Amino acid sequence: MAKFEEADPRWKVKELGQQGTNVNNWHWTENDAFPLFKDMFTEKLDGKMLLQGVADAVPGLVADLNCWKLDKITGEASVAKRKGKKVIVIYELEVTVKWESTLKNVAGETISTSKGSYIMPCIDTVEEIDGFEIQVKCNKDGKEQDAANAFAKKQGQAALKAAIVAIIREIQEAAAASGAQGGGAALPSADKALSEQSDSLARAQEKEKEKDKKNSGGSSSGAKGKITLDVKFNCPPKEIFECFTVPQKAMAFTQSKVVLGTTAGEPMSLFDGSIVGKVVECEDEKRIVWDWRQSSWPEDCVSKAVLTFAEQNEGVTKVSLSHTGIPYNDGRGNDDQPRVVEEGWKRNIFDRIKMVFGYGVPQFS
Repeated sequence: MAKFEEADPRWKVKELGQQGTNVNNWHWTENDAFPLFKDMFTEKLDGKMLLQGVADAVPGLVADLNCWKLDKITGEASVAKRKGKKVIVIYELEVTVKWESTLKNVAGETISTSKGSYIMPCIDTVEEIDGFEIQVKCNKDGKEQDAANAFAKKQGQAALKAAIVAIIREIQEAAAASGAQGGGAALPSADKALSEQSDSLARAQEKEKEKDKKNSGGSSSGAKGKITLDVKFNCPPKEIFECFTVPQKAMAFTQSKVVLGTTAGEPMSLFDGSIVGKVVECEDEKRIVWDWRQSSWPEDCVSKAVLTFAEQNEGVTKVSLSHTGIPYNDGRGNDDQPRVVEEGWKRNIFDRIKMVFGYGVPQFS
């Protein structure tokens, strides 16, 4: 037996030096993800209307906020796969976005406009995903710009934070899904995803119809989960109802392509096709029923989401959700899907609406 510090040739790790700590990528692999972050930030933020047609952000006025330029994105990002299983996304970014805020009256006349920058000196993995600081710089401060600047500082800043959180989560989810399949962290295009999910929904609905015929209304696909939620919003029913029926308003809080309607049979799609379905029922300012299917679910799974709207007091509306038929497992073998769906409603829909439109304090984030 060799003595301590003797040059025993069997001590390969010592001979390999730093390379010996991860021989043949046995413990982890690490890939540069900064180009992916840069592409995603550019796609989602550069030249994008972050908020459009926001009513009564200032009483009697309609407001827009345009992120007209992604001025700067620097830093580092990587995707590491540990021990062949766990995927970790690590990032440290500095980002600057130039904005333009415009407020118009009902006649379409510009009442107030201003420009400035959102500066994020450190978006990194160390903090909570939404814990980064946004500094708001206004190019001009004066009476004529006050209203536009206030909109950019409050609703605009909240919308930008929600958009960046959505980008990071999309990258994390894509990396995790790709890691489980043994690949890289490539993202499909939104148009392709929407087309694929629409086809998938149609196939799933056909399978459900076949089961109904065979089982007289029963289902052979196993037990399904249900979630119910009641959330109050500080706005009239009309305004919160429009968040689920007016595409421009839904795009503001989802920061993604959406397809929405109010006529039975019309398609529904949220988050670039990650969720697809169709309108089953719609009663103006009172009730919406959707067929709802998520891209990660088995092909024969279609759930039902029912939203009801009830004015509690003047300017306060309670939205009640009943979401049934949720599979317990997704198509990749991950369980507890009812909880995943519930968290999606809470954080990605209800809380984002409150943050972007100022309809109350977020409850779940």
